[in-house]
Amino acid sequence: MKKLKYILLFSLLQTFVSAQNVIRVCEGDTAQNFAVNPTLGSTYNWTLGTQSIATIVSGNGSEHILLDLNTSGVFWLHVQETDSNLCSSKDSILIEVFPKPNPFIYSIGNNTLCQEDSMTLFSDSVYNTLLWSNGLNSDSIKVYESDSYYLTVTDTNGCSNISNSIDVYFNPKPNADFFIDGVCFENKSIFTDFSTVSSGSIASWLWDFGDGNYDTGPSVSHLYQHTDLFNISLFVKTDAGCEDSLSKNLQIFHVPKAEFEFYPFSASTLSPEISFFNMSENALPILWNFGDGRDTTIENPIHVFSEPGNYEVKLYVSDTNNCFDSVSHNITVYYDFILYVPNSFTPNIDGNNDLFLPKGLRMEKYQSYEFTIFDRWGEEIFRTNKISEGWNGENVISGKYTWVIIITDELGELRKKVGEVMLIK
Repeated sequence: MKKLKYILLFSLLQTFVSAQNVIRVCEGDTAQNFAVNPTLGSTYNWTLGTQSIATIVSGNGSEHILLDLNTSGVFWLHVQETDSNLCSSKDSILIEVFPKPNPFIYSIGNNTLCQEDSMTLFSDSVYNTLLWSNGLNSDSIKVYESDSYYLTVTDTNGCSNISNSIDVYFNPKPNADFFIDGVCFENKSIFTDFSTVSSGSIASWLWDFGDGNYDTGPSVSHLYQHTDLFNISLFVKTDAGCEDSLSKNLQIFHVPKAEFEFYPFSASTLSPEISFFNMSENALPILWNFGDGRDTTIENPIHVFSEPGNYEVKLYVSDTNNCFDSVSHNITVYYDFILYVPNSFTPNIDGNNDLFLPKGLRMEKYQSYEFTIFDRWGEEIFRTNKISEGWNGENVISGKYTWVIIITDELGELRKKVGEVMLIK
């Protein structure tokens, strides 16, 4: 009979094997080709010495079959050829199936890490050749990128297999950053987190204020007890446990000293003007508030108060470090009550001194006003509550008349004036 041959598909070479030769193959290989040189008109019956090791998947009856190798072991492969004359002959070959290697890879520790960390992956044994999925070929490797890692190995029998896989994930590291508002002594400094992370979120914050004090949270404040240069540190951690930190220097400055002087020390409705002089140390005025609804940014202003009363004048100052201070002083603007009442008038319709009318300062501010004229017998002959209305002396004779003025001034004080006027016709 023609020699039984084993066809290696992967190399596309045909290996002719004599009877009693041993073919060595690997467990789990599929579609292994076995054949004999064909004879026209012949049929071929293939049988396995051990059924459990291999399976004929196709080709039985022809000169070429395919075998699947199910498990390791040794078995005979037999073929019987029957030609067109019904003459038969047999041939056999011994096949040894080697078990495939069973590589296993492992790591120590958590498989979820942070950027800039690394993980070491190990092979469980030494193999003739090995190749990691990232192209490295050592027994153990360090990995720095998120991926699914596995190992392909070949043993001394030439059998290959792929290991289990390990999924490694490196969480993004946060970028710590923060903003400081407030550099002035006796004023709180505000610390605001501006940290970022590409995925996930910032879960915790720890602030070191550089003076032995600490706080937590995304935005905090702190009052320093003295001026100095402080090193501020922020430590942040994401919800995946990845950390970063950042330090910045903070200089706490003295606040300026606000002060001003003014002259005169009081004013009145007749002299309502006061001059103000900035006496602040190492600072410039940013606002004068005069307490009457008006303000200015002039360094040394002059202000005219339009109403009597008590005013709190306040000066706000700032220095080159944007530190602020303020100071206030109380100023009194006194009320000048001035009322002029003539002692005679001549109602002769010549357009000169025809009307008896009191004149005064800020009369329109009076809360009440009553002007009354009496004759010599005490009889009322004229009354008005209008400051613009005077007595024209009509229907009376020349002579002396008594006037009475009762006023509630703009500050609410009741005032009464009494006098005489000579009417001359």
